[in-house]
Amino acid sequence: MQPSGFSSRRPVLDDERAMKGVVTGASGFVASHVADELSAAGHEIVAFDVRPDPRHKWVGGDLLDLPGLRKAFRGADFVCHLAAVGDVYLAAQRPTLAAAVNVTGTSHVCEAALAENVGRVVLASTWEVYGKPQYEPMDEAHPCHPDHPYSITKLAGEQMALAFGALRNLDVVVLRLGTTYGLRMRANSVFSIFIARALARQPITIQGSGEQARQFTHARDVARAFVLALSRGRNNGVYNIVADKSVTIRELASVVTQLVPTTIEYREPRPGDVPSALVTSALARRELDWSPEVDFAQGVHEIVEEIRASSSGQEAAAAENVGGQ
Repeated sequence: MQPSGFSSRRPVLDDERAMKGVVTGASGFVASHVADELSAAGHEIVAFDVRPDPRHKWVGGDLLDLPGLRKAFRGADFVCHLAAVGDVYLAAQRPTLAAAVNVTGTSHVCEAALAENVGRVVLASTWEVYGKPQYEPMDEAHPCHPDHPYSITKLAGEQMALAFGALRNLDVVVLRLGTTYGLRMRANSVFSIFIARALARQPITIQGSGEQARQFTHARDVARAFVLALSRGRNNGVYNIVADKSVTIRELASVVTQLVPTTIEYREPRPGDVPSALVTSALARRELDWSPEVDFAQGVHEIVEEIRASSSGQEAAAAENVGGQ
């Protein structure tokens, strides 16, 4: 029996009803924003991650530990599943790990959710599952032909979750996220690298022409989509969650240099880059009432200030350590 307020054929909760939810991977970049947004919406949040989460109630655990997942999910009304091998470089270097976490781990999340009568699982996937565009803008009906260990395993994970929905009546919603940016990004993200170089008074290096484009989607906008998907998403629904505007890497570098003046240099293209593509979030607008709100330049400005503050703090700590010797 599903908890009160849940159904496999209608919205799972009243927008006003506070619930208990688990966010997997909550110590990570995107998931941390999802946990924050859910908490701000009034929900009681448990952070499930291998690393401690300083902002929310934390339960340590691993996706490959099914009994541990069941324990963490006990009493939960919903799960937002974002724990994954999300670093494309790590996935390329260790595809077996990516498969274990992104596919087997997702299967375990679904098994645990069923066993503990969780009402809904909202799963983070990626627009990169589409592969090379056959038409643009790509909607949710576009064929999926991923060709990288990251996107291949993300597609397999979402298909596993949707199979649980179709065959075992688990309530699942899949969100195919745009390239996400915002506070707390990984240090190897293009945003972090460009900004760190500019703050260090070094030139920004662009590999290739800089015309490769992404629909960079702010983490707060992504987090709102998870909140909306809980109450408005269709069971077994799949939604693109991407910003409307494409921004080239050259344009990103230009925004950074406007905030932190430096020069731009160009190098040989990097092999294996995902080609530019245009994705539409029209379905999410209609069914979830979601649309992007964060201005791109403002979002970049926030990251600049975060990295600037972090750099200043590290310099002050280093100076203090030197002075104390």
